[in-house]
Order: sequence, then C-alpha cells, then structure tokens
Amino acid sequence: MGKIKVLSEEVANRIAAGEVIERPVSVVKELVENSIDAQATKITIQIEDGGKRLIQITDDGIGMSEEDAMQSFERHATSKIRTVTDIFNISSLGFRGEALPSIASVSKLTLITRDNESEMASRVEFDGGRLTDFSKTSGNVGTTITVRKLFSNVPARKKFLKSTQVEYKHILDYVHYQSILYPTVHFRLLADGKEKLNYPAVEDKQQRFNAVFGHDFLQRDLITLNVKAENMELSGYIAGLEDESQGFADYRYIFVNGRFIRDKIILHSIKSAYEPFIKKLRIFQQGKTPPFILFLQVDPSEVDFNVHPAKLELRFGDPGNIHAFVKNAISKHLLDYEENRFKAIKTKLSDTLQAGRTTPIESKIFSKRTDKKRFSEVKKELKQIYQPDMFRASSNADKALEENLLPKKQDMFLRPEEEVINPWQLHQSYIFVQVEEGLMIIDQHAAHERIIYEKILHRIHGAPAQTQKLLFPIVIDLPPHLSTTIPELISENLETFQKIGFSIKTFSGNSIVIDEIPIELEDWDGGDIFVEIIKQLEDELSETEDFREGIAKSVACKAAIKAGRKMGRKEMLALINDLFACEVPYYCPHGRPLIIKMPLSEFEKKFKRI
Repeated sequence: MGKIKVLSEEVANRIAAGEVIERPVSVVKELVENSIDAQATKITIQIEDGGKRLIQITDDGIGMSEEDAMQSFERHATSKIRTVTDIFNISSLGFRGEALPSIASVSKLTLITRDNESEMASRVEFDGGRLTDFSKTSGNVGTTITVRKLFSNVPARKKFLKSTQVEYKHILDYVHYQSILYPTVHFRLLADGKEKLNYPAVEDKQQRFNAVFGHDFLQRDLITLNVKAENMELSGYIAGLEDESQGFADYRYIFVNGRFIRDKIILHSIKSAYEPFIKKLRIFQQGKTPPFILFLQVDPSEVDFNVHPAKLELRFGDPGNIHAFVKNAISKHLLDYEENRFKAIKTKLSDTLQAGRTTPIESKIFSKRTDKKRFSEVKKELKQIYQPDMFRASSNADKALEENLLPKKQDMFLRPEEEVINPWQLHQSYIFVQVEEGLMIIDQHAAHERIIYEKILHRIHGAPAQTQKLLFPIVIDLPPHLSTTIPELISENLETFQKIGFSIKTFSGNSIVIDEIPIELEDWDGGDIFVEIIKQLEDELSETEDFREGIAKSVACKAAIKAGRKMGRKEMLALINDLFACEVPYYCPHGRPLIIKMPLSEFEKKFKRI
C-alpha cells in the first residue's frame, strides 16, 4: 500500500477552516461579505458570548434557490468566478467558495434561504461537517445563517479564543468599518439580546462618519483627500498635526477596492509622508502615525486578493507605484495644511485682541517657519542704544569685592543632590546621568509609566487611593463608536475604578459623570484623557484577560510624562529616585527596556582611545 493518501472531505474542510476561520469575527466577516455580495440592503448580526455560543446573520439579499443552497456547501463552489482570468479581475468580496463548508465543519450551522423565484425557503443543517437536515420551510426572500457552538468539535482551537469582551470587540470593530465602507446598507448588531449598533442606510459616507464618530466629525482637525491618477484614486481623511488627543479617533483604516486591508506598503507610505512633519514639530508618540481613514481604488487587474484565505492581505502588480502615489498625495496635503496654518497664524497674531490664543501646534509651525535673527543683526539695529562700556572688563578691586561677597566653596555633601548628580535631558525625552562606570540613559515616559503602574497595582491590592476632587463634576459625552462598550465595561469593574481613584457617579445614555480622579492625572484635559484611557484599555484587554493589569497599564500610559516635556533637575532626580524604588525598575509595563547603560570603555572605543 502507498503512503500518500487523498484526504477525506471532512479532514480537508477542517484544514480549510483552520485557514479561513480563526475566531468568531472570521465567521461574521465571511457571512456579512456574502450578504453584501447578495445585494442586501439590511444586515442584522446577532451574537452571544462574543460569538462563541451563537452567531446569526440575517439579510434581505437575493437569496438562493434549493439547488444553490445545497451546492454552496461544496468546497470551492462559488458564483463569483468562472475562469482563470476572473481570478485576476475580482470585484466581489467572497469568491473562494470555502466559507460555508469551512464554518459548517467546525460548528452547528443552519441555513434558511429563499430567492424571488421560489415559493418556499430551503433549510439546510450541518453538525460538525455532517449534513443532518435538508427540507422546505417558510421564509422571506433573503438568507439567515445561524452558527452555534463554534469550535465545539475542535477543542484545540477553542482554547485559543480570548475572553467574551475581546471577541466581542473584534466583531464590533469589523461592523464599524463595514458600515463605513457601505453607507447605503443598514447594519444592526445585537449582543446577548441587547442592541449595540444601529446604523440606518444613508446616502453618503459623511453621514455615516457622523453616525460612527460623532456629529462633530467634520469640524475636527482633519485633512480631506481626493486625488486621482491613472487607474488609481485616493480619498478619505487624515488627521492634521494637532496633538494626538485632538484626533477624531484612534482608528487607522485602509480600504482597497471596498475591503478593509492591513497592507505594509500603504502603511509605510503613510508613515513616510508624516515622518518629516512629526520629527520637525515633535508631535505624537514616537513611531505612531496620526489617525487616518483612506479609500484606495485601483484597477482590479492590478491587485491580487487571493494571497490569503481570509483576504486580509493583498499583492499589488506595481507596489512601488502605489507607494509613491499614496505618499506624494499625503505629503502634498500636509504641506498645504502647514502653509494654510502659517498664514492663519500670521493673521491671528496681527490682531492684538487674538494674540496668545494660538494652539501648541500653531506656535510650533510659526516658530519653525519664521527666520530667527542673529545677535549681530540685532546689534546693528540697536546701535543707537548699544553702549560698549556697559560690558567692560571688571577691575581688580571689583574682583576682590566679588570674592569677599561670594560664599565659600561648599563641601559636595552639603550641596543639593541634583547638583551632585547633575542629570540633564536630551531632546526633552531622555534623561542622562553620569555613573561611576559610564553613562546611564533613562526614557522619561517609560520610567514614569513604570512608577505609576506599580502605584496603581498597590492600590488595587489594598493601598489607599490618592485622589484629587474636581471643582466641578465632569460630564463626558461618549462618541458613538465607544458608547456601546464603555458604560458596560465601567459598571462591571466599578470597584476597581474606585480603588484606583476614580469616582464615577452616574450613567445617563451616552454620558458618564466623574467628580474625582487619581492624583497622577495632572493633564485632565476636560475629561478627554478618560476616553483615551478606556481606548487604551480595550487594546490592553486584547493582550491580557486580567482587567486589573489592563487598567493599571492604561492609566499609567496616559498619566505618565510625555516625550517632549522639559523637566527641571529636581524633577528628573525625583523621577530617578522613584524609579529605583520600584520592584521592577528596568522595564516599562509592556516589557520594553527603559534604562540603557553605556560603559566608559564603549566611549573609548568610539574615540579610538583603546
């Protein structure tokens, strides 16, 4: 007997499921995209337990006939492509024909569908890849697919799923960017019987942006793009150069030909366009690109979506051309933005009534674009009042008098500690300290983050909270894209928030009221920092299921001293002392090193003294 065998249909489907179905959101993605391809105008998504127990997608699309309903569960059965040429000219979302058989092989699936030409709907049921029912039933035109007990027959896959909250967040994000892509489709999301999202169909993307990101979306610091070239078009919004907290949201969306994509080439082109401005003006956290929502349309023959079964990756025919097009388009708009801001600042400062009301970024743009006069030029302009004798050398008598008046040289042990250690800053981001064996460099943001992180963990485990009472309670109106998750997250963990130092009194619709905050939050910024903490927390919870650790990291990250802040010597010294009082003083809460030591021998090598 030969050793090579053809896999059974059941095993082949399980392998395909491993490629296509990674987690509950993968099921939602495949089924929703099938609904969009079926010309649905309303799509309802219902989930339970983050999609682990139930996922149900209902649409009012064209539906399927009895024959097509059965055929759709055959591997590589599709209505989207017919020939090899079609693979390289794809305009639909689902085309591989692997979704339904893959999902059916790892769950209990029920399909009810009916097209316009059928009087009765078709019902198909699968359990773990085995057909258990095929019958007629009543039903409207369209399709309903119910998926229960995902991965119940593949326990090795099920154990890798995250918490309900994390899996729900992935689905929520997916529905958000699909609703942005298809504003003419009515999207509705229900989780555990509660309606979380309801975006009725609208005429254009701007109306949908307002629904997702808030009614003031277009009033924020945004740059609108609409650039066309041969076989390419780039549109959407990029954030201006204001401080990150002023951005419209912490989302970075790239859509290519109607698909949400994570593409390294486009991400690099965006970062390359922003980089000169970020470095020049020292804005945003290092290595982080400002928010953007970009829609790229290219000739379907110039892009291959058939790279990965989940279709999150793609391959461009001419990646260099795409990179240059996106980078040049964004760079030009940022230059125009800076030029317009500079002109506006000049006008603003020319009005004495408006003087001093510039934003931090406006001041930076103005100072960077304004030529600074040299001392020699100032001396010439002021030659009438310039008196050289004012700066004559001191006489011997003057020097003797100064020596008698000045205090005697102090012993080093009587001098202030900051003078003995003498820390200094580099680029207002790193603290340099001379040590016996060489040089110690400290990342000021990461160091302060570690200090606050450990303080908060101690409070969570019983240490008394240090708080500051707000003069007036802050009412925070949550933007729509956050109001579906934040209130529930806070109510479930209210005791932990109180231990940290937050006093959150009431919830009312999409609003929360806060009248007490941790003492470390110096830059409260009218409550915006709390929203930033929660957004950071959602990212943290995708890495850890421990809420206490996640909230400690989030508060520490947002409360810590930022890179670019000037610090005095006493402040730097206090930071160093607090850091070495920590249990783990060498790494930030996320595991990145925060101290670098350079021995003297390293300098001697560089200067070729050895």
